[in-house]
Amino acid sequence: MKEVLNFGIVGYGMIAKIHATCIDEIQGAKLIAVCGNNQNKAESFAASYGAQVYTDYDEMLANKDIDVVCILTPSGTHAELGMAAALSGKHIIVEKPIDVTLEATDKLLETCRACHVKLCCISQHRYDPAIVELKKAVDTNQLGQLNFGVSRTTWYRSQEYYDSNSWRGTRALDGGGALINQSIH
Repeated sequence: MKEVLNFGIVGYGMIAKIHATCIDEIQGAKLIAVCGNNQNKAESFAASYGAQVYTDYDEMLANKDIDVVCILTPSGTHAELGMAAALSGKHIIVEKPIDVTLEATDKLLETCRACHVKLCCISQHRYDPAIVELKKAVDTNQLGQLNFGVSRTTWYRSQEYYDSNSWRGTRALDGGGALINQSIH
């Protein structure tokens, strides 16, 4: 394995700063590229990390120094962007969900396998203390035989949240709304 893994980020919305900060904090990881369609926003974001700016995704993927691409774009674009990254030999970290349709998700998984690259989907709450304890209780049969389960996500997204980006709440780019966007956590 390389001493330093170089990362590129495509998309610089709400979650991008968290990804960039995490990359910055990991020994042996370096953010070297940021891609988005707004040159000014991309430059402003990239300047904090000393990363190169791209407004063309294919140009960023052509950068042989990039090992991993973080896909932080609207959900309905994840598989397409991921397949392009895989075909370029880049490993992929994608925000949840992998994509908004099973067909697109399956195509991305197949492409990653064929290209021998790793795919990671962010599900940041899977190691929350309550989830870990619940998993332990299930694994050690503390709850007996489980025949039924219910999950409730009590988060709320205001109309302002959905209005903040034109892709939010759309079937094509967000999967339709709260179930796939929030409950997937």
